[in-house]
Amino acid sequence: MGFETAAVIAIFFVSAIILGTSAYTVISASEERIDEANDLKHEMQVKRLQTDLNITNTTTDNSSDTYNLTVTVSNSGSVTLDSGKLDVLINGTLMSYSTSSPDTWTPDKIRNFTINNIPKGSASEHRVKVTTENGISDYATYPI
Repeated sequence: MGFETAAVIAIFFVSAIILGTSAYTVISASEERIDEANDLKHEMQVKRLQTDLNITNTTTDNSSDTYNLTVTVSNSGSVTLDSGKLDVLINGTLMSYSTSSPDTWTPDKIRNFTINNIPKGSASEHRVKVTTENGISDYATYPI
C-alpha cells in the first residue's frame, strides 16, 4: 500500500465525516420542525374538543325587504373564545355582525350577535350557522 492509497483513504474518511455531520444537522432540524408541528396539532385538537357553543335564541326585526337578526349564543365549552373571530352564515352566506360585548368570551357566558339588512328572499324558514375560529359550530332555523 503506497502513500497515494493512504491519502485517498484519508480523503474519503474525512469526506464521510463531513457528509455525516451535514446530514445529521439537516435531519435534526427537520425532526425539530416535525415535533413542533405535532405539538401544535395536539394543542389544536385539545382546544377543539373543549370548545362548544349553542344557539339559544334567534330574534328577527322585520322591515320591508330586509330584516335584522339577533342570535343569542352560549359559550358552553371550557375554552375562552374571541367573539370577533366567529363566522356567522345566513343560508350559507357569510355575513358581518356586531356585538356590544368585548371580544373575550369566557365559558358559560352568553353573547348576542346582530346581523343587519338581511335580504328576505322567498323561503319562509332560514338557517343560521355560527362557527368558532377552530371550526366548532352550531345551527338554528328561524321563521320570517
